[in-house]
Amino acid sequence: MIIKKIKLENIRSYLQEEVIFPENSLLLSGDVGSGKSSILLSIDFALFGLTRGILSGGSLLRNGAKEGGVELHLDINGKEIVIRRNLKRNEKSVTQDSGYILTNGAKEEGSAVELKAKVLELLNYPKDLLTKSKSLIYRFTVYTPQEEMKRILLEDAEERLEILRRVFDIDKYKRIQENCSLISRKLKEQIREGDILVGGLEEKKIEKSKLENEILDYRKELEHVNNDETIVKNKLEETKKAIEEYENRIKKLSELRNELNIVNNNMEYRTNEKKRVEEELKKIEEDIVNGEELIKDFKKDFEIEAGEKIEDLEENILLKEEKLTKIRGKLSEFNLMIRTSEDLIVKVKDLDNCPTCFQIVTNEHKNNMTNTENEKLSTVKNNVEIFSNNEEELNREIDLAKEKLTGLQNSLNEFRVMKVKVEGLNDKKNLRENLENELSKMLDSFGEFNEKQKKLEFEIEENKQFEEKYKSGKQEMDDLNDKLRNCEVKVASLNEKITGVDNTVRRLDDEIIEKVKIRERSEKLNGLLKWVSEQFLIMVEKMERSVMLRLHNDFNSLFQKWVGILIDNENLSVKLDNEFTPKVIQDGYDTEYEFLSGGEKTAIALAYRLSLNQVINNLMSLIETKDVIILDEPTDGFSNEQLDRVRVVLDELEIKQVIIVSHEDKIESFVDNVLRFEKQGHVSKVLR
Repeated sequence: MIIKKIKLENIRSYLQEEVIFPENSLLLSGDVGSGKSSILLSIDFALFGLTRGILSGGSLLRNGAKEGGVELHLDINGKEIVIRRNLKRNEKSVTQDSGYILTNGAKEEGSAVELKAKVLELLNYPKDLLTKSKSLIYRFTVYTPQEEMKRILLEDAEERLEILRRVFDIDKYKRIQENCSLISRKLKEQIREGDILVGGLEEKKIEKSKLENEILDYRKELEHVNNDETIVKNKLEETKKAIEEYENRIKKLSELRNELNIVNNNMEYRTNEKKRVEEELKKIEEDIVNGEELIKDFKKDFEIEAGEKIEDLEENILLKEEKLTKIRGKLSEFNLMIRTSEDLIVKVKDLDNCPTCFQIVTNEHKNNMTNTENEKLSTVKNNVEIFSNNEEELNREIDLAKEKLTGLQNSLNEFRVMKVKVEGLNDKKNLRENLENELSKMLDSFGEFNEKQKKLEFEIEENKQFEEKYKSGKQEMDDLNDKLRNCEVKVASLNEKITGVDNTVRRLDDEIIEKVKIRERSEKLNGLLKWVSEQFLIMVEKMERSVMLRLHNDFNSLFQKWVGILIDNENLSVKLDNEFTPKVIQDGYDTEYEFLSGGEKTAIALAYRLSLNQVINNLMSLIETKDVIILDEPTDGFSNEQLDRVRVVLDELEIKQVIIVSHEDKIESFVDNVLRFEKQGHVSKVLR
């Protein structure tokens, strides 16, 4: 893969920019913050999209922009590839939009995930990277920020080893070993279970013989219980017939009692109704007497006279309120005139030039204007006082009129209530007559109900004897039911025991057959366990050690080579221990990586980075990113002498396209091409 060019639209500090990448070595030069690293992040985004925890949409899309995008042009094995990814801003975040890939002009659109799958296919990366948050091969062969490589060197040794296992794609050996351990443990458990299950065969045969004799005893007992059950069922049938007769008699008794209860309730109801009617008649008589008293004070013309007076008062109040509104409007005008004059006096006092003609305003002219406005103020304030007095007087008159109006309205309401009462007097007299007739009918019905009550009480007394007979028969039936249930329980229990024992016998037969099968299966499992633990697992461990040893030797050889080029210090040597951790020896003593100088740390991290690149590219010879490497600030903290050694590194690298990001001017003399970047007014550009 060779990077040809990249187009940016609203990406970080870029508005619209196109960057062309030549082959061989290329330096992206510029001050810190000029936009160099944004180019590398854009390449990463175009290839793999946004990555949680590493590359977010909010960190890429330019502040204030609604949408943006990256278009990356590549050459992969002679194919012209164009990858386009887009970003859009919504209310909550920045997300990836759909994009496309052009292969020799043929367009293929897709979602962010679909584009990543296609890119992995073009780069010939393993397909399982599609589901991972990081593209480890790209991170460790093409582009790794220098500070991230330093952090990896400071990671826990076991964690770093696990990362390298995944990068080298040999973590499968560890998974195989873990799976073998699980399989072995499972096989041992199954063998132990088999040994337990096979035991006790003779004991089960003896148990089977005992259970067959037990079944014969249960069957004899069951025959005896069945005879008892038949006798109880016959007696129970006779008792049920007698109880049915008693129930019919009791049902008739219940009907008589209900009927008597209805008669008693009617008697009680009519007694209460009689009392209610008598009380209501008494109340109506009082209302009639009071109504006739009200008629004496009835004055027909009061309602008309009061209505006319109310209309006159309401009209008078309305006229006065309209006049009050006009007075308040005038007062608002006068107050506005006062504020205007006062503001003008203040402005004239500080006025030096006329705002219209720009001539100088004399003190005499300002005094004349001030005196004129003061005279206006005096006149207007007098008017305010007069109108304010009129306003107070009108408010008093309106309040008195409203008070008088309320009194008239209350009197009129009282009159109308009295009128309604008088008009209802005739209705009450008619109601009195109806109630008297109703009371007369009630008194006539009492005799009829008394006679019916006595007849029902006699019939109830005659049928009471059947209640006792029903209770006695019910008790007898309950006893018989208890006996029947006991018989049924015994029958069910015996049948259950017979079934259970019979099932146990059949189960014992099955177990005897199964134990033979288990013994044969255990022998096979023992053979499989021996093969997994003594042959297969040892073979896998040897394969892993062989691969890791070869990788370690290659890695260590390359690492020492690059360290030797970058650090010219006879008293300092570096090699990789068994966990791929750099081991630093200075003046014959082990030295921690953290205690080295800044330039030495950077040199070791860069050597580790270059070694890792070569080992992975050799191991995965078919991936399409072997021809490009990106070094981000690889010389941080380097001395001038170390910077000179970077030239040797570039000469030694057998990679078609080397992209270096640095603000070191000296590196310009080492590379074939230089692109310079600058930022002005928060906008980055490539200097042409």
